[in-house]
Amino acid sequence: MAMTSHSCGRALAPLLSLQVRSLLYGLGVRRGRGRARLLGAAALAALLAAVAIAYLWALGSGMVAAGVAGAIPALAALAGSLAAVALVFVKAPGTVFGCRDYDLVAALPVPVRTVVLARTAPLYGFGVALSALLSAPLYAAYFTSASASPAAVAAAAAVSVLAPLAPSAAATLVSLALTSVAVRFRHAGAVQIALSALAVVAVVAGSLALGRASSGVDDAAALVAMGDMAGALSAAVASAYPPAAWAAAAVREGSVAGLLAFVALSLALPALVTLALAACYPSVNAAATSGPRRRARSVATSRGAASPLRSLTVKELRRVGSMPFYALNDCAGLILMVVAAGAISLFGVDALLASGVINGAQLDVRTVAAMRAQVDAALPWVFGFCGAMSLTAGPSVSLEARASWLMLTAPVGAGTVLGSKLLANLVLGGVAAAVCAVALLAGGTAPLLVLQCIVAAVGMLTGFAALALAVDASRPNLSWTTPAEVVKRGLPMMVGALGGALASLGLGLLSVTAAGSLGPAASAAINLVAPAACALVGLAALLAVARRGLPGPGWGE
Repeated sequence: MAMTSHSCGRALAPLLSLQVRSLLYGLGVRRGRGRARLLGAAALAALLAAVAIAYLWALGSGMVAAGVAGAIPALAALAGSLAAVALVFVKAPGTVFGCRDYDLVAALPVPVRTVVLARTAPLYGFGVALSALLSAPLYAAYFTSASASPAAVAAAAAVSVLAPLAPSAAATLVSLALTSVAVRFRHAGAVQIALSALAVVAVVAGSLALGRASSGVDDAAALVAMGDMAGALSAAVASAYPPAAWAAAAVREGSVAGLLAFVALSLALPALVTLALAACYPSVNAAATSGPRRRARSVATSRGAASPLRSLTVKELRRVGSMPFYALNDCAGLILMVVAAGAISLFGVDALLASGVINGAQLDVRTVAAMRAQVDAALPWVFGFCGAMSLTAGPSVSLEARASWLMLTAPVGAGTVLGSKLLANLVLGGVAAAVCAVALLAGGTAPLLVLQCIVAAVGMLTGFAALALAVDASRPNLSWTTPAEVVKRGLPMMVGALGGALASLGLGLLSVTAAGSLGPAASAAINLVAPAACALVGLAALLAVARRGLPGPGWGE
């Protein structure tokens, strides 16, 4: 018997509630975590929202000051759409398609379209909330110079709510296509990591270029220049994406035709995408979850067996390469370290300090020359700080999770298991350090200073990676539900990353003080000895844990 619309509606409500709670859970909002943690998370979210609102208000004010206020409606539609699209790309895989619980979902006594609607509606809802948050300050700045008639305000409110719907629907299909291709590509994780690393490099390079371009310019001129750039971007968006032009015409000119066309597209496209997904939902999930086709391999005949340490190290490196979230969070410091070395090689420390890129403080050549000893004393700790932030070994024991029994029953000691996890971290750090050394030497940096930079980076990475690994091995969290619980919020990462940051800052200050009072030789000695001491302390802590052994058979020596 076919289900009535009333029963479908009754089934939709609990499914929607479940999906909303699942999204909140993935964002770190958990029941039973205590009122203090929930208040802290709410305060952090409010702070981030306030920062975004302040920035967008400044951007809108700059556009008004530059005389391009008419471009704000299209930019507001773009801001809300991009935020929603980013959310879809992150959350649609595993939520809308590629579901691990598909067998349970298929067995539910509800129509498939109800299931699909319950899985897509929360994404649209969160996208609408983000769009309203980001559009409001832009429209507030816009209506300071334009007439705030009731029709214009109503059109702006409607556009803010509807703007992310059509882009989110299109992003769902694009994400499905990319996921379907990625699951058949054995090295998709490595490609995603490489592309994300290039994006980080592009953002940092753009920030440096923007800082150099805006140095020496007063705040009013900088605000007008920012408004000019935003106006040009808005014009490009309106020409490339006609719905943005329709929305802008509805707000600026009261165009009824533009508003109706925008509303029709924003409502029709999500409905069509939802119906299309519902019509072929089993095949969609199959396409998004099927693994790569494995080629038959000939049996190796002459290759000798690898040592346990080498095999486990390769396994750790493969896990880093197969988990982009893990790699990007725990290798970001290495990427920034390479970017810093490249910037120093291309421009030189003196030019960077004189340009105003660093903290906006523009120094003349004479001042930079007078600070030469202090600059050389502090520079290695930039690399030490980046190295201490790159701790792939920190959560590596907890990441074993349900497969931890393999490590518990492996015929090797705890020292071999833990050593492989640390060695994989050192391999990644060593490659980054080698690239930095080549770049610095090619840029004309003094060899002794290059040595200090590399020793600081490798020493801090070794010490605090070993310390974080020791903490994780002593108190592993094997019951996590999302990798973020151990990769970003776990105790080992907090101890390692926070301790590494504080130690780098403190030792950098000590080195600068020694350079000013005792001379460059004293600071060089600190820069070479202190990282080695940190490495020895961390290795001693890890060795103590390895000797004690971990619970379970196969971990003890």
